[in-house]
Amino acid sequence: MPDDAAPLPPFLDLIDQASSAGDRLAGLRANARMRYLASGWPHARTESWKYTSLNPLAAEQFASAGHGDTPVLPARPAIDGPRLVLVNGMVRPDLSDLGDLGPGVRATRLANGADPDVGALASIIEETDSTDGLPLAALSTATIRDGLVIDIAAGTVVERPLHVISVACGEGVALAPRIVIRAGADSVASVLETHTADGSGFANAVCQVTLGQGAVLGHYRVQDQPDTSFHVGLTEVRAGGRSRYDNFVLSTGSRLARNEIRGRIEGSGAEYRVNGAYLGAGTQHLDTTTFIDHAAPGSTSREVYKGVLTDRARGVFQGKILVRSVAQKTDGYQMNRAMLLSGRAEVDSKPELEIYADDVRCSHGATVGELDSEQVFYLQARGIAHEAARRLLVAAYVDEVLDEIRSEPVRQAMGQVARDRLGRVIGMPGEGRA
Repeated sequence: MPDDAAPLPPFLDLIDQASSAGDRLAGLRANARMRYLASGWPHARTESWKYTSLNPLAAEQFASAGHGDTPVLPARPAIDGPRLVLVNGMVRPDLSDLGDLGPGVRATRLANGADPDVGALASIIEETDSTDGLPLAALSTATIRDGLVIDIAAGTVVERPLHVISVACGEGVALAPRIVIRAGADSVASVLETHTADGSGFANAVCQVTLGQGAVLGHYRVQDQPDTSFHVGLTEVRAGGRSRYDNFVLSTGSRLARNEIRGRIEGSGAEYRVNGAYLGAGTQHLDTTTFIDHAAPGSTSREVYKGVLTDRARGVFQGKILVRSVAQKTDGYQMNRAMLLSGRAEVDSKPELEIYADDVRCSHGATVGELDSEQVFYLQARGIAHEAARRLLVAAYVDEVLDEIRSEPVRQAMGQVARDRLGRVIGMPGEGRA
């Protein structure tokens, strides 16, 4: 617990409201409350939050989300696959295709599931070695009411992507969506997460992923909440030997959003890919923070993120690769690129390597630039209008990183979301003014 002089972190009222529910998650919430108080609220001296101030979030007032009305589910990303819907962090069987998951796939509710060891489902968060204690994840667990657990049996091949849709329903609500994905040995599956809202609020989402030996999982995420909302999302991954993890995050919405992915490669021969794009306009603040822990020999990781920022939008990229002494023969690659379409847009980029093995191949880099005026002129010289030329070039820039997505249907669906967003923000009145 913090000393008497330390200020209490915000949102304790949300924890108290959640604690009033005497359900099977009560012990989990109580332990998380203690971790939250011990960690404290991130501030300017918290290294992993150095570039993202949470003061605007802490200044807001939110109410604990109820079950909510029945929302209008988003039309995009449009994908052919069974839907699993959470409204205000609670699973809605009436809106979900629970009977269409196919053999070897099971989806259960955390609030009333059959698993007697509820605490085990949060072990990834509780046992994290993060230096800042992941206070927002602890807050999420301390306010959890329900969650979705997806189990994929060993050897199962899931033909269609599973589409998990998390909707914030109502104005000024706080919700804690929780998703647990457990992929059995040698299974093959894809999961697409969509986070959206029909009002303003604060979504504090956590996803825990475990991959067994030889499992192959495509795990994709779209954050498209209204620009007045707040979104903090953490994904924790444990990858077993010979597993393949393909992740892509498209971040387009929220006033302030943070996408954090922490992965630990625990077995040899694993392939770990975390890629994404962030598209910001207005006064949006979009933060991407990643951590890849190579804790076994002979594994590979690849990380490519691209950003497009206009108006006064700000992007943050913090990416760290840790190679432990046992992780010989590691091959790690990391790159962040950002395109600024306005003189007032900005980006902070902090790539980092920490290597304790001597037989590795690792590299990282970061580039920030404007749209190439010569390329624009080249297209104009061939009869393409100035704004159309800009749109074509920016779209091609984003399409390049979308090509990192290995699932064809997911790539097409995410591409449409990205094009819709770019169509709304590129060429907006006032862009580029001093």
